[in-house]
Amino acid sequence: MKLSNLGLKTKKNIGNEDCYINELLEQSGQLKKFSAGCFGYGTMLLKIKRNIEEVIRRNLDEIGCAEVQYSILQAKSYWQASGRWDKYVDSGTMFTTKGRNGEYSVCATAEEFSLAMVKDHIKSYRDLGFIHYQIGTKFRDEIRCQGGIIKSKEFNMMDAYSFDESKEKMIENYNKIKEAYYKIFEELGLDNVKSIISVNDMGGKIASEFVWFDEQYGQDTIFCNDELGLYVNKEVFDLENKELKAIVLGKYVDVEKEKFVKRKALEIGHIFQNEQVYSKMMNGTFINREGKQDYFYNGCYGIGVSRLIAILAVDSLRKHGKFIWNDNISAFDINIICKFDEKCLNKGMEIYEALKSKGLKVCIDDRNYSIGEKLKDNELFGIRKTLIVGNDFLNNNLFDFEDRKNSTKEKIDFEKVLNF
Repeated sequence: MKLSNLGLKTKKNIGNEDCYINELLEQSGQLKKFSAGCFGYGTMLLKIKRNIEEVIRRNLDEIGCAEVQYSILQAKSYWQASGRWDKYVDSGTMFTTKGRNGEYSVCATAEEFSLAMVKDHIKSYRDLGFIHYQIGTKFRDEIRCQGGIIKSKEFNMMDAYSFDESKEKMIENYNKIKEAYYKIFEELGLDNVKSIISVNDMGGKIASEFVWFDEQYGQDTIFCNDELGLYVNKEVFDLENKELKAIVLGKYVDVEKEKFVKRKALEIGHIFQNEQVYSKMMNGTFINREGKQDYFYNGCYGIGVSRLIAILAVDSLRKHGKFIWNDNISAFDINIICKFDEKCLNKGMEIYEALKSKGLKVCIDDRNYSIGEKLKDNELFGIRKTLIVGNDFLNNNLFDFEDRKNSTKEKIDFEKVLNF
């Protein structure tokens, strides 16, 4: 991709955000804040978002999940069927609008619609035992947007829903998704993620949060016992209901509070065992193995995609001391930086086409800027590898190659370039 085609202009300084990483992404010209909690993505950031989605998609597909898409504009009647319309409207969380045919919400969550999508097709236990998921945009009128795309009004997420004939089968799918989450976060390069025990506010009793620990960006307080591998959120830690606490904490219910330490963390995923709560609300029934009518069991699962963009950017700064996207999600593998000279640009395009033919994700900075300006921009873009076609090429037929992750630089010839 030619950078001259992107309409791209970086900024020298932002300095007016409550989140440094958001400032950095805006400075790169790849994130645009339109209003509080509402953002637009440039070409590179959009590619990165899609690459994150692809990691999620591939891991879910591998365990047999099926991708679907629900309506973003949601008729009030579905929310009334579950009894949640007044709750969400009164809380101010949900955006609503009036149309020609009645009132609608703009998708804040999709439990009702996941059930509406399938309940008419489910007649027997033979029809159950599947997981649907979608990746798309959600809208919530957050009281205070924080950390740019970490907590915004408009955000991208993956939400999945399982449908089973029994509690045991629901738990099997719940654990299957849980393992897939660990693989997703590992593949994305996040090694500071834990599954913590939380209370299910979606209707059932058991839930787990996946959190990324960070004292600067963490918005939740997590109580941690590393010896037991036990991590619980504040809500569970302060539970007075002993019966519920025993269900949630299991054998750990009697662990003394003094054995926990407090840490800050940010939620990046959540999974819930909803049991029969929503199927009862919306009359989702089937004929079970005993020939009797029953309500099916349901779980729901979410991952914050746009939030992960910010977290992965912060994580790279923590690990490398500089902004470098991980190879598997980066928009580009290499940036060919050309001196604005006809001979350099022609050679750069030759290299660009050759590397593209090898399947590499390549961009070429053919803009009318100095080499120094282009190198500074590349640091904001977070591209790991650069190849400079400049004075060394004009004088000695050599190219300057840099791997920013390994902090290595070398001069190489054309043959070595073609062997990338």
